[in-house]
Amino acid sequence: MTTLLRAQIRPGMQGIDTTVKSAQGIWRAFAPTWQMVMGYKSGTLSWDAYCEQYAQILARVPAHVWETLAQAERQIVLCYCREGWNCHTHELIEFAVRQFPERFVDGRPDRKSSTRLDSLT
Repeated sequence: MTTLLRAQIRPGMQGIDTTVKSAQGIWRAFAPTWQMVMGYKSGTLSWDAYCEQYAQILARVPAHVWETLAQAERQIVLCYCREGWNCHTHELIEFAVRQFPERFVDGRPDRKSSTRLDSLT
């Protein structure tokens, strides 16, 4: 079982960069698009629309990427977003835990379920 956490990219932080700006190799599969990022930042794309688009990206992530993510006991997914901001890394963790409960557990403190997802049910 892999515990998933998220953190902001900063000097010395170890983890998996999942950003469109700087992700490398197989981890680029977890990156949102520039259009999504810039649309959300400019206010032309709502957070709900962003999440819908990002869910489509996550649904297309190849199995071997999820398998590689699940190989460690603990993984930290990284983004430039500060703690407390809406961030695709929260969506990534929630998707992984929901789709692969036998592989992943949510390790984020004080964030065991998504406010956005809870409001849709």
